[in-house]
Amino acid sequence: MQTDFSTIICVADVNITAAMDETLTDLAIPEVYLQRAKQMSLVDKKGLFGLRPATKHEESRALFYRFYVPRRFEQGVMRRITEATDLKMGGRGCIFALRNAIHRETPLIFDEGKLETLCGSRNTLPHEDYALLCCTVPRGQGDSLSAAVLELGVCVPIVFFGAGVGLRDKLGLLRITIPVEKEIIWFLVPRSDTDLVEKTLIPRARLDVPGHGFLYKVFVHAPVVNLRVRQGKRVHAATMEQVIAALDEVQGSSDWRRLGSKSGAAGTAGRNKTGSALGFFFIGDEVETETFRKTAMANGAHGATLNHLEMRSYSAVAQGQMMESHSREFCDIIIPPELEERITAGIKKSGLLSGGSSCILKVIPVEQPVSLRRSRG
Repeated sequence: MQTDFSTIICVADVNITAAMDETLTDLAIPEVYLQRAKQMSLVDKKGLFGLRPATKHEESRALFYRFYVPRRFEQGVMRRITEATDLKMGGRGCIFALRNAIHRETPLIFDEGKLETLCGSRNTLPHEDYALLCCTVPRGQGDSLSAAVLELGVCVPIVFFGAGVGLRDKLGLLRITIPVEKEIIWFLVPRSDTDLVEKTLIPRARLDVPGHGFLYKVFVHAPVVNLRVRQGKRVHAATMEQVIAALDEVQGSSDWRRLGSKSGAAGTAGRNKTGSALGFFFIGDEVETETFRKTAMANGAHGATLNHLEMRSYSAVAQGQMMESHSREFCDIIIPPELEERITAGIKKSGLLSGGSSCILKVIPVEQPVSLRRSRG
């Protein structure tokens, strides 16, 4: 079956995960997928003997929660989570939504009466005002990319780990030159700054060289973004992040804080030409995920990234049952649009989405710099 949902992703500092769990239980969300991550920031350290203070990079542990809700509850659910966790306080995390259809044999069952009462519903959805840039590089190279973007002051990078498969398998003995362990860095930035961030990342990570990684972006609605790029002692009644968030609300968007001029941004866009692509995102058990990956590769896909997830059912807790955790695998594959029909037919033929399966497939339009279209490793 195919149904319109919003995928909600909340990156939460470990100090607010208890409040997050309580809120998801109140909402009786049937399936939530969790993954460990870290948020990066800058912190000023006192210099030795009173010398100029040194800037260090600091990481804070986080969990990111990924779940699905009927699209009309998107805004209400995110508002409920934001209020319950005080997410707008600097450094706590972010929350955003992707709009997509999901393919699944067994339906997700929600307590829609409870969602309506606690969150309310809306049929009109706000503009997708942010871009989520997803950058995958060999493990160990993510710190330099995070540092470069932190120095721009545009966002707080979110880092987690996975495994790359695909291109390595086709290189014979040369595959030993491409590490299987990958570092995935997310940059949640205003749409107006995406070209600048891409221009910073591509040469630094050599993403245009096959096997060095890849980059794509998808547009999202993000009511709360972590703007605490720099940690330090608070000296004013309001933090800089609160001031920026207030100005965003007054201005109606984040365009006022564009880092470059409009003409400069246009010039950058010309150099970083992007093309449309499709993201296939699959969640299932280990066997199902391997079947999906092999099917996609056999039908033209060049590579994939695998991540381990933990699945929890908060609707079970809401009904007084014990919380159970199940291991799941997440596989994402970025393809040119012309391969969609072949891969979709192959997945249908494999039987993955039939026979009462609870695995989930979602397909989302994404954008990718043209120079990187065949560099995935």
